[in-house]
Amino acid sequence: MEAIKFIVDCLTQVQIRLAGTCGGLTYDQLTWRPAPAANNIGFIMWHLSRNEDSRTAETGGLPDLWVTDRWHVAFDQPVQSPDPGDRLGSRSLAIPSLETLLGYSDAVHQRTLDFLRQLPAKDLDRPVRPADPRQTVASSLRHMITHKSDHHGQIDYLRGLQEESWDLPRGPGGILP
Repeated sequence: MEAIKFIVDCLTQVQIRLAGTCGGLTYDQLTWRPAPAANNIGFIMWHLSRNEDSRTAETGGLPDLWVTDRWHVAFDQPVQSPDPGDRLGSRSLAIPSLETLLGYSDAVHQRTLDFLRQLPAKDLDRPVRPADPRQTVASSLRHMITHKSDHHGQIDYLRGLQEESWDLPRGPGGILP
């Protein structure tokens, strides 16, 4: 299997599982926190989508969808909303509807796939920023895969805390075509 196809498959699998975990969540479930300083599902969904949006934009030399597609408006946030890495932003970010969260996530995922499908494999070793050759396109994408997978696990865990019988619906864990 080619490296780019493998990366696409990894990100797609996580996206399918994320949608399965978030399907049917109520607003109360999106905003529930197991402890006062803990993140809720809504914030984690925003954070992982915003991080993927920023990382794909930087890696591919593209604009952020947060700005160009006006997702900040859909979230009722200023363009310079809490930094995706600012955990304390969880208190200032208004959590929108599940549809808005999933819409942003899907738009970002699709743009990431579009970028990857046109990316030549030889570019995986290219530095994202010429001034810092340590961060390559491959290392940026590796971070994206693990970051997205880690946060899906957190969301799955929070869902399990909320519903004792929760289990990921059958199907999302299957083999991609």
